Amino acid sequence: MQGRKKLGTVHVFPAVPLIIAILLGCTPENDRIGMMPKLIGISYFEATEQGAEEAARELGLKLIYDGPTEARSEDQIKIINGWLAQGVDVIAVAPNDPEAISQTLHNAKKVGATVLTWDTDANPERSGRQMFVNQAPNDEIGYVLVDVMVEGVLARGESLEGDYLIVSGTETAANQNVWMKYIRSRVTEKYPQMNLLQHLTPGEDHQEAQAQTAEALGAHPDLKGIWGITSVSLPAAAKAVRDANKADQIYVTGLSLPDMMREYIHDGTVQQFVLWNAVDLGYLTVHVAHRLRAGSLDQGAYDMGRLKGIEVREGEVILGPPLIFNSENIDAFSF
Repeated sequence: MQGRKKLGTVHVFPAVPLIIAILLGCTPENDRIGMMPKLIGISYFEATEQGAEEAARELGLKLIYDGPTEARSEDQIKIINGWLAQGVDVIAVAPNDPEAISQTLHNAKKVGATVLTWDTDANPERSGRQMFVNQAPNDEIGYVLVDVMVEGVLARGESLEGDYLIVSGTETAANQNVWMKYIRSRVTEKYPQMNLLQHLTPGEDHQEAQAQTAEALGAHPDLKGIWGITSVSLPAAAKAVRDANKADQIYVTGLSLPDMMREYIHDGTVQQFVLWNAVDLGYLTVHVAHRLRAGSLDQGAYDMGRLKGIEVREGEVILGPPLIFNSENIDAFSF
């Protein structure tokens, strides 16, 4: 784990109207948004924090961006309860366990907080959350991961027959479990010759993900492809394959950040991988939180600051379609 921060950092971003009001001798209340990632100290959630801070500056909001140092729902619950004791107006959380946190979010809503989820959802009925800010449609993420794998294997002049492995994160991560569901359905429907092995759940731990992947390489000599479907597991899987000198035998792809995958793209270990703009996801979450605090969001298309035409469905806001990164475009992104 890298870049751990001190917990409880509050970013105060006064907008121009607020500054004018202070000069005139009156101080309006700013909404206080408590935004929680699954955990702090990994690059993906540092990128979402960057976008959240950008939006908070634009909107003149008080942002508390904080989370546990390990992906544990009980730690998230403690932090949320602390925020509620402080009277935080908005709770925006990326749950580690969609069921375990739902009652806490329900309680937050009962005492008057605006409640939303982002990156991964809680149980919509039990939590009572008002909106889920989703990075991309879940089915599109699952399908494009399969399509990238299939195109990559076939481009090598190989058949699709063989074993394929998914390296996930935690067992309870709702988004990863949904993506795996769509990966499996796509493979079953279109590519039944691909044999999906039991997926791995090393947690958000690079060393553990690399170690489990390395063990799988030895246990499955017919391994044809690996998906790493978290920002941590993909570079860990890529390193395990590179260290085993099997990059020309095993096609590696998945979901991660450009900054974490740049070396593996440029040295040829990975040809293509998938994600969305993580900075924009954090930025969008704060804009949605602000809109929800002011009222409701109906279905339709909205401009959210610099993000235009954002789709709002029933109970869900969609950042946009997933992006595919490769050697031709990766250096245009920095997050």
